[in-house]
Amino acid sequence: MSLKIIVVEDNFIIQMFLEEVALNMGHEVLDSTENGEDVLKLLHTMQPDIILLDIGITGKYSGIEIAEILNETYKVPFVFVTGNSDHATINRAKNASPLHIIQKPIDEEQLKKEFDTIEHKLSASIHLEKHL
Repeated sequence: MSLKIIVVEDNFIIQMFLEEVALNMGHEVLDSTENGEDVLKLLHTMQPDIILLDIGITGKYSGIEIAEILNETYKVPFVFVTGNSDHATINRAKNASPLHIIQKPIDEEQLKKEFDTIEHKLSASIHLEKHL
């Protein structure tokens, strides 16, 4: 399964790493941005299969606030990518209903496994929707 992805990550090195691994796995990176306002604008012209969304992004909104907007308005699945491990942040992130959460730091092999998990969850979600 080839995914169309938007990356929202304010650390340029991590952003490039996520893009490179996704591309090497045969996915398409539609665009990347470092803040939530830009991803909301991108969604007016793009239809990603998934958004990789850092919790701690720059700009007016946090990643969790963007996730809530995605759920309410755009219905686009997202995966949190986070270096935050405190219980309050993780619980708030889980309450935003991400498809998956990827913990930083992450190496290439682990990220490939995470992409496989994401693909599986998306396939299961699409299959479930067809039968409802």
